Amino acid sequence: MSELSTILSSALLMLIMIDPSDKILLVTFLREDFGIEDIKALIVRANLIGFLLLASFAVAGQIILQEVFHIDINALKVAGGFVLFKIGLEALESGGIFTLRREKDILTLAAVPVAMPLIAGPAAITAVITLTAEYGYTVSLSATAIAIATVAISMFVALYMMKSVSKTALSVTIRIMGLFIMAIGAQMMVEGVIGIYLLMMKAGG
Repeated sequence: MSELSTILSSALLMLIMIDPSDKILLVTFLREDFGIEDIKALIVRANLIGFLLLASFAVAGQIILQEVFHIDINALKVAGGFVLFKIGLEALESGGIFTLRREKDILTLAAVPVAMPLIAGPAAITAVITLTAEYGYTVSLSATAIAIATVAISMFVALYMMKSVSKTALSVTIRIMGLFIMAIGAQMMVEGVIGIYLLMMKAGG
């Protein structure tokens, strides 16, 4: 597989982990209380913060895990897979994964909860660290940038097409995405368990 193909497939994984449908639903809720210019500023700031957070984990996450906490990447896959499975299950059951608090200043929402955990949440953080471990910094950072850009564009589109967006349809989409996230989480757990088993066999043999 070429590096470009790896980047694009990794970007798709990151996009699934971030889940644009949930952010589109967020925009439709914000549009009821705030003006377009305020929401545009929120979109830019939240996605920038989200990218910086994920880039930080892409660069330093594996070092922190292995050098500071001495955690093997396979253990992260098991733990991260469990978290992904739980997040996916919640999305599948409820049709949403966030609770929005009311604020007078919309930009106070940019860092929390929009940038983290809605954009740079446990699923995306686990994915970006895993991508760095498997493919290196170039792939993980490029994939993250593409995914974040796609999320930002989808939020801007939703902002101007808000009247044609059905909240029921978005809720169904979130449930479908939740099913995919559950499947990815289950696969990560299986890969992690197999990786740990192979390491134990290698150490024992």
